[in-house]
Amino acid sequence: MKQMLKSLRLRILLPVIVIALFVIILLTTMFSRAYISMILQQENEVNTVGFETVTQAISPLINASVSEVRKITANDRVASYIRLKYASVKDLIHARIKCRDYLISEIARHEAIYGLLFMRENGSLFGVLPDGNFFRDDPEANPLPEDIKAQIMNAPLGQTVWVGPLPASVIYGYENDHNRQNVIIGVSKSTNVSYGECYSLLVMSGSVFADQFTVLQDGKSSWHIFTENRTEIFHTGHGESCHDPDLLISNSNSGALLRDENGTAFCTFSRTMDSPSWTLVREVSMENYEQVVSRVRNTVWILAGAVLLLALVFYTLWLKKFMRQFNSLQNGIVSMGQGNLDKIEFVPTSISEFETMQQEITRTCEALNRQMDTIRRMEREQAEQENKKKEQERIERELVMAREIQANALPNAFPAFPDRTEFSLYASMTPAKEVGGDFYDFFLVDSDHLALVIADVSGKGVPAALFMMVSKTLLKNELMSGYDPATAMERVNLQLYERNSTMMFVTVWIAVVEISTGKGLACNAGHEHPALLRAGGTYELIKYTHSGFIGVNKKARYQNREFVLHPGDCLFVYTDGVPEALNGSEEMFGENRLEEALNVCPESSPEETLQRVKNAVDSFVGDAEQFDDLTMMCLKYKGPSL
Repeated sequence: MKQMLKSLRLRILLPVIVIALFVIILLTTMFSRAYISMILQQENEVNTVGFETVTQAISPLINASVSEVRKITANDRVASYIRLKYASVKDLIHARIKCRDYLISEIARHEAIYGLLFMRENGSLFGVLPDGNFFRDDPEANPLPEDIKAQIMNAPLGQTVWVGPLPASVIYGYENDHNRQNVIIGVSKSTNVSYGECYSLLVMSGSVFADQFTVLQDGKSSWHIFTENRTEIFHTGHGESCHDPDLLISNSNSGALLRDENGTAFCTFSRTMDSPSWTLVREVSMENYEQVVSRVRNTVWILAGAVLLLALVFYTLWLKKFMRQFNSLQNGIVSMGQGNLDKIEFVPTSISEFETMQQEITRTCEALNRQMDTIRRMEREQAEQENKKKEQERIERELVMAREIQANALPNAFPAFPDRTEFSLYASMTPAKEVGGDFYDFFLVDSDHLALVIADVSGKGVPAALFMMVSKTLLKNELMSGYDPATAMERVNLQLYERNSTMMFVTVWIAVVEISTGKGLACNAGHEHPALLRAGGTYELIKYTHSGFIGVNKKARYQNREFVLHPGDCLFVYTDGVPEALNGSEEMFGENRLEEALNVCPESSPEETLQRVKNAVDSFVGDAEQFDDLTMMCLKYKGPSL
């Protein structure tokens, strides 16, 4: 019986299905060809206006920027600094300031120029970018990756070669919220008898091109710009760069339909600019076209379904006489489910009896679903508990990693400056259990000036550690640029204030010591009082009125204090974690105990002095948990080398 029914079903349904499929394919193909022809005609009219608008906006912008870079390169202040031949460090610093100020003023007049750098043939780099000045006269300090350097070095003389796009953070050598945008670099090679070869790097932000395409956004188009070697330097939208420029360009203006990784259809149109010889590609989404075709296809399917339904009606009536056997089977299954094994006789008048069988199956499925829901709920609860445990373990691992990163960011190679006999220096930071914001730093501004920095960022946790890293970098950059401590404080205060939405602040003590004379300048922004040891004497805290914290007051001003170190003098600085260390009775270590610990053996080396203070704090605190970071630094001045 079953075989007979299957044979009848195929005889009736198969011709109907074949005819319906043929009609769907035929109508869809005809409509697709007519519709795409209309779409291409409309888009060609849009392309004429769009390409002309973009070309007239970009060509003058690029040519004017390239011409301006050539004029800047020829300026005496830039050419002089390219040579890098100065009689003294003072002359070098003055020339650097003149070059920097000139570049800043010139770039400010040209909104299309994001930054301007110059790379000498030895790989050293200098110039100006929005987030800082670059004067990396040491080739080893050049942050550019080797592949970018190679592209720059291969630039031909007298031509502009474009490199990128690449994140601005690649140029800076670090990443923050202000240098994540993409930039392109126009490389121009120049030669001069006085300085040899030099590469001018015109850095342009992708936002410059984005402004030119604003009026052309229609919600269905995206634009691409490719250089002569088909490197994509800009595209609209937030998607990834084009992976196959040859495919886009070779199929443009042909009416060919392409598909992206999501299966969405699109077509492309292109035009090559006269100067520079870049190719503009407009990518037009055909999603609306696909939707129209889909609606037509659905309509055809509905018509075909109606035909099939009509056939099924005749099919049902024709097979009605065969349903008696199926009805008997259904009644038998229901009776068995009720525990009744008696034979039930029933003559059906339609095929609606299958509904009863479906209801029985539905009830069984509902019972099984209730059981499965209970099992799934228990599994979800168990999974949530495991996820919470894993999340807690992940947070603990990240905190450990954050503490390690924070410690490794500080100079920790001792003895520091082993080739310098004029002084000895030691510093340490013992982090608390929670990530904090203490940091210290020391470095040579030049061969005769030593910079000392110790600071404490407000708050705890990862935000304080990140704020610490930013503050440390900004302070070092300003001091290395030749600014005195007070000026450096004011400049860093403004930079932190502009981006300090959380109103975090930093207490800082900075000193710059002239190694040959012992003379120095110090500036204190709300930090702890330094301790000074004169040769043959004892440590005393130098107390005076401090300036305010940095990062929270835009109008804050800072003052330098002069001091002189004589041979045998020692300078000890620290963060509030030392005097504010608490014991089990919540009593502070205090400044008096600090002075006592320092004067147990005042003639000790800097390392021994820090260890003695650390031991005194540990002995005082006992088993109490460390509340704050213990950060200390000690400098012993031995006098100029003979």
